[in-house]
Amino acid sequence: MSKLKKDMVNAAADISQGIANKNLWLALGWNDVKNRYNRSKIGVFWASLSLLILVAALGPVYSRLMAVELREYALHLLLGFVIWNYVSGILTESAREFVSSSNYLISFQLSYFTLLLRVVWRNLVVLGYQMLVFLLFAIALRQPVTIAWTMAPLAIMLITLTALWMALLISVFATRFRDLDELLNNVLRLVFFVTPIIWMPHLNSELALIADLNPFYHLIEIFREPLLNGNIVERNWTISIILALSGWLIAFPLFARFRSRIAFWL
Repeated sequence: MSKLKKDMVNAAADISQGIANKNLWLALGWNDVKNRYNRSKIGVFWASLSLLILVAALGPVYSRLMAVELREYALHLLLGFVIWNYVSGILTESAREFVSSSNYLISFQLSYFTLLLRVVWRNLVVLGYQMLVFLLFAIALRQPVTIAWTMAPLAIMLITLTALWMALLISVFATRFRDLDELLNNVLRLVFFVTPIIWMPHLNSELALIADLNPFYHLIEIFREPLLNGNIVERNWTISIILALSGWLIAFPLFARFRSRIAFWL
């Protein structure tokens, strides 16, 4: 068996083992969430409260600046932040995961993918609590429930698949190059401002073009648009699917090639 083929088999086995270790990464991820809010009176509900305060503070101000109805803007802002927090949380935490969890890798010989699924799960839990704020706003603002809402779980699955291949690449190279963690934080901060989260792309054609060229915009829209306007935009879904598939075609071979070196980089 050639070295390349052997590396691919080992990488596939690592991912399969990670998926099979469901009980382990579920337990580790949930424990991470509890430790994050340890000794807090309201616990994980701080994730909901923080988002509620943010939207309540920014909504009235920015809706006036952009001459947009407060009801529409508040939901736009809220759903944008929910997905952005989810994706950016996975990416930033994956950059530190292998290094911070090196004791698990050495002592228990966990697969690398198990640790990435741990990162995804704890961020998914936070996303769930933040979605309680959306439900609160939806009830208060009498947001109509449409059949398009059923696409939200599929959107989360596709967003997660995309975030996972990004996390896989980031975790490998951030283990080798420790400065990548800081660089990633700065890059994500820049991407945040060019992504339609606090601004709306339909305000003019130039903003719409900037949004359309941004892959993160399409990831956010496959989740936000069905819940906000009851629409399923084919272009957003097509680009998101292409992004997920093409990303894995790049990430998996690179993970296979460098996987055996990660232990020496820790």
